[in-house]
Amino acid sequence: MHVLLIVAVLLCGSVLLWLLGFLGLALHQRRRSAPVGSDFLVVLGAALHGCEPAPPLAARLDAALERFAAEEAAGFAPLVLVTGGKGPHEECTEAATMSRYLIARGIPAERIRREERAVNTAENLRFSAALMAAERPGYRCTVVTNGFHTVRSALAARRAGAPAAVLGADGPLAHGPYLLLREAVGTALALFDRPRAASGSPLSRA
Repeated sequence: MHVLLIVAVLLCGSVLLWLLGFLGLALHQRRRSAPVGSDFLVVLGAALHGCEPAPPLAARLDAALERFAAEEAAGFAPLVLVTGGKGPHEECTEAATMSRYLIARGIPAERIRREERAVNTAENLRFSAALMAAERPGYRCTVVTNGFHTVRSALAARRAGAPAAVLGADGPLAHGPYLLLREAVGTALALFDRPRAASGSPLSRA
């Protein structure tokens, strides 16, 4: 019985240490600068409410709008690549919903690219990397996501070979502790995934 208690305490302690470490990584990643001068702003997909962005995705899109304006004010002309397929309970692809949201708020349709196959973060970055390399060889990009998602996004970008800075749209706990806890688990699992080579996907304009 004492052995089981010791094992349980060690297990809980390990989990707590990982969660605290993950929160520290997320805060550190959020503080890292993402300078202007990108060829692409890559907005990662997230859950929808019907065919409208749920709050975490809306935060990503609003941050992308701000960064787009900042890039243009600095004399750059980035393309916006929205990436996300259709989840099992979603009525629209995430990329199509994101594209409509951005166009309605002033992003020209011809400046938007859509990647509509990805169903997870690794695919978001892998498919996007292939599309960006095909359209603008030697590109630089800024990945836009939520604060709780920056660590796994940076890992996925490195594995995809994408020269990316990661921009957190908000703080790691902006959408509650549940998403941070879920992301900590997802990141731990992603560390054990074997990276796969980048592959192309059809690119559609908005």
